[in-house]
Amino acid sequence: TGYIYCSDTPENGGYGEDHVTAFDTGALAVMALVNGQVDAVVIDNEPAKSFVAENEGLKILDTEFAVEDYAIGLAKGNTALLEAVNAAMAELKADGTFQGIVDKYITAE
Repeated sequence: TGYIYCSDTPENGGYGEDHVTAFDTGALAVMALVNGQVDAVVIDNEPAKSFVAENEGLKILDTEFAVEDYAIGLAKGNTALLEAVNAAMAELKADGTFQGIVDKYITAE
């Protein structure tokens, strides 16, 4: 989605396709940044933290380029499932499981 936002026209907040390079992975994008092939990388915050920790000289900007939320889609009216999902998510956040998943899977690898 970073590519979509960045390659959009300047009128829509982007830089235009001529000024943006797409990469297959965040690791490849960061490698291009480290090698001086690009000026910046737009990537999710958690992987960005890992890449910055593993690559001297990189930093995360204080401002956000785009804000996205993750969601779970459910059929309208299925309140039993909605309540079960919300309860499970609350439990996973409260006991640290949610953060453990982020720490394990949302990395610079």
